[in-house]
Amino acid sequence: MARAAGPRGPKRARLAVLAAIALAAAAALSQSAGSTAAILSGSPRAVGPSRAGAGSIRISSTMEPADHATALAASDASGPSGATGQTGASGPTGPTSPTPPARYRVVGCRSHGDVAYLHGPDRREVAIGFDDGPAPDTPAFVGMLERSRAHATFFMIGDQVTRAYRATMLRELRDGDVLGDHTFTHPYLTSSPDVRGQLEDTIRAIHGLTGYTPCVFRPPYGAYDSSIIATARSLGLATVLWNVDPSDYTQPGTATIEQRVLEQVQAGSIVISHDGGGPRGQTLAAYPKIIAALRARGYRIVTIPELLGFRPVYNPCIRLCDGIGVPRSAVPRDAIIERAP
Repeated sequence: MARAAGPRGPKRARLAVLAAIALAAAAALSQSAGSTAAILSGSPRAVGPSRAGAGSIRISSTMEPADHATALAASDASGPSGATGQTGASGPTGPTSPTPPARYRVVGCRSHGDVAYLHGPDRREVAIGFDDGPAPDTPAFVGMLERSRAHATFFMIGDQVTRAYRATMLRELRDGDVLGDHTFTHPYLTSSPDVRGQLEDTIRAIHGLTGYTPCVFRPPYGAYDSSIIATARSLGLATVLWNVDPSDYTQPGTATIEQRVLEQVQAGSIVISHDGGGPRGQTLAAYPKIIAALRARGYRIVTIPELLGFRPVYNPCIRLCDGIGVPRSAVPRDAIIERAP
């Protein structure tokens, strides 16, 4: 019958108009909810439909590793997002906490060369290496360098790398100093049956406390041969000696240590001194004057890796920076930036 076929004429047209209005209103509400969520979260991706699909994020291959981490963190924090700004049946998404800015921390350096380095290039730079720590005097040496606004390389004995010195070692890294390998028990390596173990155990001790992997190694007593250099190289370590030695370990007096360094130093010199192995008050007292005198001669005081052209390695860190994280602008220009592990 005609009545069972549904409304006709003006009534049917009116119902069609009302249905169209209802659909338009629903679409407007959906778009408004999505746009509001996008504004609150600061994410331009939420405005309009996502081409990558719900819950996805597009990462450019040109991003820095930290940008990847930041982008992924933002995606995880906001949850899957569709064109309507809703997550399942839970309703529109609300504002999310801002992702903390990415920071970077030094995790090592990259050395090269299969020789024993006695000095660096012939330029107005000098590098100082302190051996036989960490030790009771080491924090005082770090403080001295801070006051002098200078950097040094600390060659560490692995057996002495204990949790008691963790804060000092992190302080050294935060200041821009370098941690080096000085074997685990300070033996004559030329007569040691386990050169690799001596070096590996020290690398493991330093990395375990600080997250830093050394790239330079100084053989105790300067005792080395070609096989020791090769073993060190296989572990990512460059063998570093010196061409300035004040014999400060004999405690000849502060003035004598100062005089010996300044008499021997030349462009590109590597200086050996000691922050451990006994009382080092004379050495500690000598170095502020040594550093000031070298600068007066036009020398820059640098770390051994910097002198030799070894690049530092940084990783992005958002939370686990151990107090040594820095913004991207503070990372050295020549640094290698690796993806966070």
